[in-house]
Amino acid sequence: MTLEEWKQKLTEGHFGELWVHTDPPGREYSEHTHPVDSVYVVLKGAMTVLLQGKEQVVGEGQRLDIAKEVLHTATIGSQGCTFLMGVRI
Repeated sequence: MTLEEWKQKLTEGHFGELWVHTDPPGREYSEHTHPVDSVYVVLKGAMTVLLQGKEQVVGEGQRLDIAKEVLHTATIGSQGCTFLMGVRI
C-alpha cells in the first residue's frame, strides 16, 4: 500500500494524529508504555520490538498495533527505519 492508502485505512480505523518519523540505525527505545492505543506501519527499513515477552521484527509494509499501557521496547534496524505512526482517537 502507498502512504496515502495507509493513512486512509488508519483514519477509517479511528487512528488520528498520523505522522511519519525516521530513526537512525541502532536507535533504542527503552521499556515504556503509551497512554493510548498506537499503530506503526514500517515504510522503509525495520525495527525489532519486544512486546509482551515476544520479540518480533517489523519490516517494510508491516503494521504493528500496541494497546495502551502495554510495556514494550524497540530497536531500530541496521538500515534505519521510517514509519507512519498514529494514535487511536
